[in-house]
Amino acid sequence: MKNKINDELNKVKKDLYLKAAADYFDKSGYKNFKISHLAKELETSVGTIYNLFNSKDDLYLEYLILKLQNFLEKLKEKETSNPKENLEIYLESKYEIFIQIDKNRDETLTNDPYFFHKLDISNHKIVDEIYDYLIRQFKKLYPNENMNYKHIATLFKKLSDGFIESYLIEKYDTKNIVSDTIELFFHGLEKK
Repeated sequence: MKNKINDELNKVKKDLYLKAAADYFDKSGYKNFKISHLAKELETSVGTIYNLFNSKDDLYLEYLILKLQNFLEKLKEKETSNPKENLEIYLESKYEIFIQIDKNRDETLTNDPYFFHKLDISNHKIVDEIYDYLIRQFKKLYPNENMNYKHIATLFKKLSDGFIESYLIEKYDTKNIVSDTIELFFHGLEKK
């Protein structure tokens, strides 16, 4: 019974520490994140944190999974019966921080908030669920039993990754970033 109680306490503690670490990662980014600073903020020891998370990379991986879970929950909450609108919701959610920064012109990025591609978690269940969301939209838009929807969803995700990577290299006005992504994906560079 004592082990069961300790396991539950550690789970609760791990969740609380992860939420605090998420706020810290959001503010400082991966490079500037220090376990010792987190321990000080939580009024605990570095060893206690390492008992729950084996390394900074493990903690960051948990952070990424948490962010992706929150992202997926937002998609599911806003999902409509219109698949193209759902793709726009996906992009709006994905680009949200960049759109906000452009609205608050005086704000600048002090870190890379783009958590979708920094560590390889492609084999994690949450990533599959995000792809399933995209696949569902493309199946509704283009019903065709011969179409490789996973391929289409991957291309769509990678195009939106490219818009963000481009923004991180050279900031640009994101006012039309969602419609620009949709237009480029569905119609290409050449206009008729």
